[in-house]
Amino acid sequence: MTKFEGKTVQQAITLGLTTLALTEEQADITVLRQAKKGFLGLGKKLALVEVSAKKVPVAKKAPVSEPVKTAPVTESDEAKREKRQAELEKALLAVGDYLAAVTQKMGIKATIDLTPSRHTAYYKFETNQEGLLIGKRGRTLNALQLLAQDYLDKQVHQHVRVMLDVSDYRKQRQETLTHLAQNVAREAVLARSVMTLDPMPAYERKIIHAALAQDQRVQTYSKGSEPKRYVVIEPV
Repeated sequence: MTKFEGKTVQQAITLGLTTLALTEEQADITVLRQAKKGFLGLGKKLALVEVSAKKVPVAKKAPVSEPVKTAPVTESDEAKREKRQAELEKALLAVGDYLAAVTQKMGIKATIDLTPSRHTAYYKFETNQEGLLIGKRGRTLNALQLLAQDYLDKQVHQHVRVMLDVSDYRKQRQETLTHLAQNVAREAVLARSVMTLDPMPAYERKIIHAALAQDQRVQTYSKGSEPKRYVVIEPV
């Protein structure tokens, strides 16, 4: 700090500010001594002050913030649905090609028409060799259906049932199984005995259960392990 003298404190301050080219707002001022008149000229002292420029505070650097982590961009629900649908359509076409290859190796000439619904994919065969394709009690057709279902399940993780048909065999089979269920139920009631049916695939067992669901005289349930699981019809 620089010291300045004057007859008065204000004069000393003014001198200091002028010399340092400062305003009072820009200066730090300290009064070291007030002016003294003395006695008969003896002991007279000028006012003494210290004047210096104020220290300008150094702005602290703002801490460097870590980059804001944003959530990874994810697919919208609609995009996911479209992706799953595209995968399913591709897989269903692949199943059709697979069935065509298998039937060709069996020596069966056939065309296959695919009709997908919400939870079921229907493959309808057009051929002049229906008997060979269906097999005894539909066993060949059922076996092909099981293979096609397994093939599809390995392609996509979606619950879609595969159903094969030729010459409306499934409709005829449903009618046959419904009549069979009613006849066997009648026999079970008359004989007061438990009746069992031959092993059937799951969807055929469902036809039996559905046919007798409203018949209060009997109850039905399935026993055994696939592929030899069968339906039991028991009087109540």
